[in-house]
Amino acid sequence: MPRTSTYETVLDAGLFTPAQLGTTAVGRLAFQAGARWMRDHVCSHRALVAEHQVGFVLWSWQLEYENPLGFLDADEALVDVRARLRGPGSSQLEVEMTLTGPAGVAVRTRGASVPLRLGGDQALSGAPAPLPDALVAAFKDDEVERSPHRSAVRALRAELERDGEPLAAGTTSFRVYRHHCEVADQWYWAETLGFAAGAREELVLRHGRSAPELRRAPAEGIRRVDVTWLRSGQLWDRLEVRSTAYRHGAGLAFVHEIRLADDDGGPCALVVERI
Repeated sequence: MPRTSTYETVLDAGLFTPAQLGTTAVGRLAFQAGARWMRDHVCSHRALVAEHQVGFVLWSWQLEYENPLGFLDADEALVDVRARLRGPGSSQLEVEMTLTGPAGVAVRTRGASVPLRLGGDQALSGAPAPLPDALVAAFKDDEVERSPHRSAVRALRAELERDGEPLAAGTTSFRVYRHHCEVADQWYWAETLGFAAGAREELVLRHGRSAPELRRAPAEGIRRVDVTWLRSGQLWDRLEVRSTAYRHGAGLAFVHEIRLADDDGGPCALVVERI
């Protein structure tokens, strides 16, 4: 049976918006949960980097909100996390987390990362490489699956462009400061959820009068987020988030393309938020 790490996390007001757990807060909790599972069952994040010269870069992540959980609902929540290797040659690490409150599972996340062989510099630069056999051996047989994890982001974006009704579009600029970064001075992936959320709120502020339907977003909160990361941002990079809001059936959706300003090398990340 796949191994699970289960523990309580204390809830504080900084994790929440008026509507729900914030997306960036959930990303941070999910990353901490994955590090906790690895420490419990394989090796710590520090040892992975310092002793094995292995890193992981996240490329796909999904967040689903299920049952209500607000700041006044509980003092703590129960975290359950499990992980497995996926793909040919164990080329992906998939981590699933649930956060449970009094009403049941409040959020569910799933993320897939690609292993890197680190070069040993302070920037923790690396290149995709198979996970060392010693680390693969630490996973049980039922924690290894040959079929790869697949990202739904591009298909979701194409569906919205094909079937959705555009309501508003705009570009919001940000800069990557050190508080957005992790130890290697590149953006911490969870902070990109904040860039997307900020761009969504800016779109509502700019166009909420002409498209009142957009005002549902801050009032109702998010139902699901799907993200893929294609390359990272670095300290002091200037970012542009190109956002489009769509009516899709009875729901709303926001597509955010995060790019480096004045750079035509393609997007750094694609984020789809659904209301």
